[in-house]
Amino acid sequence: MRPPYRLLVAGLTPLVRESFLAPLVRESFLALLVTLGGCSQAQRPVFPEPSPPIVWPPAPASARIRYVGQLRSSDDLHPPAKPLEALGSLLLGAKKPARLYGPRAVLALPDGSAVWIADPGGRCLHRFDLLRRTYNKVTRVAGVPLLSPVGLCQGPDDSIYACDSEQVAIYRLAAADGRLLQELPLSEDVRRPVALQYRQTTDELFVVDVAAHNLKVLSRDGRLQRTIGQRGDGPGEFNFPCDLAVDRDLLWIADTGNHRIQGLTFAGAARVTFGRAGDTPGALALPKSIAVDSDGHLYVVDGRFENVQIFDRTGQLLLVFGQEGTGPGEFWLPGGICIDAADRIWVCDSFNGRIQVLDYLKTCGQAPPQNTTTSPTAPE
Repeated sequence: MRPPYRLLVAGLTPLVRESFLAPLVRESFLALLVTLGGCSQAQRPVFPEPSPPIVWPPAPASARIRYVGQLRSSDDLHPPAKPLEALGSLLLGAKKPARLYGPRAVLALPDGSAVWIADPGGRCLHRFDLLRRTYNKVTRVAGVPLLSPVGLCQGPDDSIYACDSEQVAIYRLAAADGRLLQELPLSEDVRRPVALQYRQTTDELFVVDVAAHNLKVLSRDGRLQRTIGQRGDGPGEFNFPCDLAVDRDLLWIADTGNHRIQGLTFAGAARVTFGRAGDTPGALALPKSIAVDSDGHLYVVDGRFENVQIFDRTGQLLLVFGQEGTGPGEFWLPGGICIDAADRIWVCDSFNGRIQVLDYLKTCGQAPPQNTTTSPTAPE
């Protein structure tokens, strides 16, 4: 029995034999057959291995950070071709990919299956399914348009939290498809939520309120439990905080207006403070986001230095990667950062309209990959 697409060709041939469209149709079907034949081939990897490798620090030092790739649009998933879509592309032109505009926050799901991206530039949330190679976009929640989605975090029961700073709203969504599970009933004390982290052990949601210069601690369903901090430059005080990370025993706050990072207990007591305004190693000009790897290292994204600085838990600078630019490992006003369970690092390269992906290399004693790129040792 002949394959269905050969029957289709055979059936259409008499209809177009005398038509001036015959050459176009024949060429279209020939291209379709080539596409169908290629469907059985192995899929391209989402992140092709760079050659030569790009690592920090450069050789001969042992590599600790390795560049993996980027997500810029739905085309980067390299989805397998579908017969009808392939025919439509041949006859009507290729469908434009969905692209990132100005990503501000990124969340990799714990099982590594998908990545969510909050994109205020596009007024939407993007979901990249890395296993199924599918993409979907959320532009409205419960019929209300997203205006400035800027924060994401993992929630309970296979859910995620997303906050919209302009709508002054926090939503709990299904991680699989973005379906609304609950809109949190926020009190009037919440003025402009920009970042959030859920702590499973206490079932609490910590929210950065940039306009109020403090943290709001909510129950999972949005009830205000307590407030941490106030405006100021003393211990436990904030000036336009932008992000937070939850460690095993501390909250780490990107205290942006004070050019510093603060480590607080979950009750709000200051324990660690580091960073200062300046242009020397360890200085912070515009700390926009923070994340923690499995070894407790702190990754601070600086939107003015266009780099990521890595510190230990005492504030000792360990490594800097990135610089201003548009190439691999270069940034233009970077924003959010997420480190997943496999120590893969996802960085929002906002003005370059992409997510850059890197790995933290834990294994010691191995010969580092060769690197032909340069790496700054301090902010410029």
